[in-house]
Amino acid sequence: MRLEIFGNGGYGQIRELKRTLAPLGRRARFWGFQPNVAAIYPQLDYLMTGLPEKEALGLNAIEAQGCGTPVLAPAAPPFTETVVDGASGYLYRDPREDGGRHFEEILDAILAGRPRPDPRVAAKAHLEQFTKAALVERARGVIRALSDLTDAGSSC
Repeated sequence: MRLEIFGNGGYGQIRELKRTLAPLGRRARFWGFQPNVAAIYPQLDYLMTGLPEKEALGLNAIEAQGCGTPVLAPAAPPFTETVVDGASGYLYRDPREDGGRHFEEILDAILAGRPRPDPRVAAKAHLEQFTKAALVERARGVIRALSDLTDAGSSC
C-alpha cells in the first residue's frame, strides 16, 4: 500500500507533514497542488480526505467521486453530506475519538478484498446534486427568490 498526498498548505504545515511521513520512506509521497485532478483521481484506489474541521465543503471528495474514485473520510460534516457510506466510499469514526480502530477495520477489509465501489454507478443519483447543471439550477432558484423579494417591496 502506498500513500500519495496531494494538496497544499503553509510552509510549516508541509514541513510537519513531510516529517510525519518520513517513517514510511518510499511508500509515501507528497505531490503538492495538482491542477489536473481528472488525470490523477482515476489512478488512485481511494481518496483519503483531511480533517473535517479543515474542510468547508470537501471539493476534493466530490471531484474524486465524479472521476470514479471512492473516498475514505471521517464520518462528520461535510463528508456525511458528500460521501455515501458503502456506495461512494467509506466513512469511519474520527481516529482521535477511537484511536483509529474503525479506520483500521476498514483498511483491513479493503486489503482483504472488500469491493471497491464506483461512485459514478453506486451513488449516481447522490452525485448529481453536485453537477454543474444542479449548481446552475440552485443559482436560478436564488435569483428567482431575490427577484420575488425585490418585486414584493416595489411600489411601481
